[in-house]
Amino acid sequence: MEPGAKGHKIVSNITVDGGSTVFSPNIQGLNSATIKMSTNSSSKPHGEKARNKMPLAPMKKINTKELEGKVTDKKSFVQQNWANLVQKVQNVDELADQMMGFGLTNEMYSEIMSCKTSQEKMRKLLQYMTVSDNACKHLFTKLCELQYCVMEELIQ
Repeated sequence: MEPGAKGHKIVSNITVDGGSTVFSPNIQGLNSATIKMSTNSSSKPHGEKARNKMPLAPMKKINTKELEGKVTDKKSFVQQNWANLVQKVQNVDELADQMMGFGLTNEMYSEIMSCKTSQEKMRKLLQYMTVSDNACKHLFTKLCELQYCVMEELIQ
């Protein structure tokens, strides 16, 4: 069966112990309406590592304001990183949703949503949002909030 065909099933068993952490998978190009993920967080630990009871490493706290503060000219940053943003930003639909009323009209939104790939959507969104400083500033803020890892990488 072709990937993405109706009924395509991917099975993956992930086992962790010893205080490990599992993050949810990154699903790209999803054209399906249903995702089923079963978890069993009540299973009893087993194996030598489970007895060690190692503490979890502290997770880095996400500070979008600090990230935003590192860039003074948001519009220039977005324009200079256009190609990287087109390639790296995946959830453009959510980003476009957040831009409604901040420079993005219903007509523009419809044009973005009619694009087939996330790259096409991002190109169209950037085209609309880099026209005004305020719209671009809001886009930059939303990118920091919704695509923190991408923006952190580009800003560093």
